[in-house]
Amino acid sequence: MIYERIEILLDLQLDSNIRSIIDQNTCILHFPAGLTVLHEGDNSTSLYILLNGIARGYYIDNHGNDITKCFYQKGGMFAYEGLETELPSSFTIECLEDCECVEIPYKLMNKVLDMNNEIIFDICKYFKRELHKLESRSMDLVMKNAEERYCLFCDEYPDVHNRIALKYIASYIGVRISSLSRIRKHIKKSRLN
Repeated sequence: MIYERIEILLDLQLDSNIRSIIDQNTCILHFPAGLTVLHEGDNSTSLYILLNGIARGYYIDNHGNDITKCFYQKGGMFAYEGLETELPSSFTIECLEDCECVEIPYKLMNKVLDMNNEIIFDICKYFKRELHKLESRSMDLVMKNAEERYCLFCDEYPDVHNRIALKYIASYIGVRISSLSRIRKHIKKSRLN
């Protein structure tokens, strides 16, 4: 049952009506590694809950470089930007690994939210955590040096840093890949001493 997986991942308890609606109106999708799920400027009509895999959000700057905004892993939600605003996506989302996701149409999400105030509270808790992460990331980019930012990344994503390309980590922490290689060597060397 799809609702069971959602309840476990998001730490929710859904009533039987909502469970039934979710199971009848959602589906599990499989996206291959390298697939772009949503392009910057496109409109989305669904949000996705990641069951397995890793995805990332990124911007393209004026020079054509992609800058990693965020990573999504098991239990993360993506493509929710248009849920309230109905505006086009401000960034691109791509799968870095094969991903398994629950697709929840925005219309269904709004219907479920209208049906149960407890879910609104739970979803608000989720978005507050996401907002806190974004605020911490903004502060870290300004206040921490590159090595500290890399260590924070490893703490926040302990099982991710060995599964994705270093170029994505480098762009996420705001350094060139050559600098990240030096940082990793320095950390490895200091741990050996």
